[in-house]
Amino acid sequence: MEQCTFEGTWEEILLHASELIGRRVKLTVLPSENLQSKNEVTLNQVLEGRVGRIQFQPPNLSDQTGEAFTQLLADKYESSRLSQ
Repeated sequence: MEQCTFEGTWEEILLHASELIGRRVKLTVLPSENLQSKNEVTLNQVLEGRVGRIQFQPPNLSDQTGEAFTQLLADKYESSRLSQ
C-alpha cells in the first residue's frame, strides 16, 4: 500500500483499521469546530468489543488503566499456568 491520507471522524477512521494493521501511521487531531457534543465518544465506547477484558468502572478509565492491565496479565498468566 502506498502512502495515503484518511480524513474524517474517529469512527470513520476506524472503518479502515483492517487496512492499517501492521503499518506505521501518523495521526493528527484537528480542532473540533463543527462537532457537537452528541458526537463525542468515550474511551469505553471506542474500546468496547475490541479489548479482551476491561472493566469499565469508574467511567474515567484512565485512572485505573495500569491496574486493569496488570490484572489482565495476571489472569492470563494464571490461566496459562493452570492449563499446563
